[in-house]
Amino acid sequence: MTAFLSNHNTTRPSSGLNPQSGEMLTPSILVVDDEKQIHSSLKLRLNGKYHLVCLSNPHDALTLIGKQIFDLCIVDVCMPELDGLAFIEKAREIDPSLGYVVLSGFDSDENLRRAIPLQVLDFISKPLPNQTGFEKRIPEWVAYSRQRRHELTLTRESETIVHDLELARIEREVESTASESAREALLQTANLLTTIQALLLSANHVLEPMQRTDPRIAMVFRSLHEARRHAETACSVSEGYFGSAYADRESSQAVVDDCLRHATAISLRLAKADDRQQTIDLTPLGINLTIPGLTGIDFLLMLVPTLVQTLSMASKGTTVTIRSEKLVRIDNLLGNAHLRSFLWVNRRNATISGPGVLLSIRASCSALEEVTAKSWLRGNTADPLSISCRGLLHGLQKAKGLLALAVGPKPQKFEIILALPV
Repeated sequence: MTAFLSNHNTTRPSSGLNPQSGEMLTPSILVVDDEKQIHSSLKLRLNGKYHLVCLSNPHDALTLIGKQIFDLCIVDVCMPELDGLAFIEKAREIDPSLGYVVLSGFDSDENLRRAIPLQVLDFISKPLPNQTGFEKRIPEWVAYSRQRRHELTLTRESETIVHDLELARIEREVESTASESAREALLQTANLLTTIQALLLSANHVLEPMQRTDPRIAMVFRSLHEARRHAETACSVSEGYFGSAYADRESSQAVVDDCLRHATAISLRLAKADDRQQTIDLTPLGINLTIPGLTGIDFLLMLVPTLVQTLSMASKGTTVTIRSEKLVRIDNLLGNAHLRSFLWVNRRNATISGPGVLLSIRASCSALEEVTAKSWLRGNTADPLSISCRGLLHGLQKAKGLLALAVGPKPQKFEIILALPV
């Protein structure tokens, strides 16, 4: 018998809400049940779609809730050391946003009465019901926890968020104004250089016959020729900017190799890599590919913070490697044994059967702990991940791409994998 106890709407948040970075992670579900067969049954039914952590001891589960973020907790009522409803009371003090589904071999009026103030999402009878009665409801339960966590975060940090939003607005206005002013100035300079080049060419034609009879004219002619050479170089630099990946913030396409070269140069400068004797070894594609849905600026905002973060974690005197290669099919990544233990973001996009580009960023430092990586991807910044991943996740969503991070204890080295459709 199933009794739905919560009055809260547990449907997925509407598409009008701003996407949260945590929604891109594979949902994590904590199972607290002293019956091993329940663990086995849930792993059989849910593994692959969800990240499951199964524990028999409720006290161990309470400790884990204090260390990790879960999107749903499935808990048994009858456990010897601490019954499920008492466990939920204690767990809510640690993580008030986590949603709970209660498993019970039998329902009693006492259990139902105790569960009501705990806002339990549902009571599920043992043995587990069919797919429609259980598995198809998990996405809405996960959405409830994530939406609740988002709301509590907004409540706690409302003043900071308002300040950050205003600061971001001011920074964008300043950036936009400065960018447009610089672009306009460079455009005017390019036009003047073109005029100067034409005048120098005209003077060259006038003076060329005269240099044979007057040594002084010969010296002027050589200086004129040198001035023409520098003017041509300056014109080439200007033309290169207007054809670059970020000349027009809103429309310039993200050309993979161009963006990788620009991102590498910017990151080395921002990370003060010269002072730390660090380098970046870049292997470009060698072919002209663009990323649909991304501008050049989007791509740079994805890569630069990620590379600066990587350089800051890498040891002095080391080399960060960036390898790019074309993927015939993005879904081939699912069969890559090297990536099986990685933490995936937007894993649903790994089912894309179209072509893509694979970017691998590797450094000599240790792989991240899974808890640390998940916290970073949810928007928290602290050593060693002190730079926000907001630009990375924003670009990932726009491009409908896929991200994987090496996490300990199995992987030995820091590695980030980006797969983007082309």
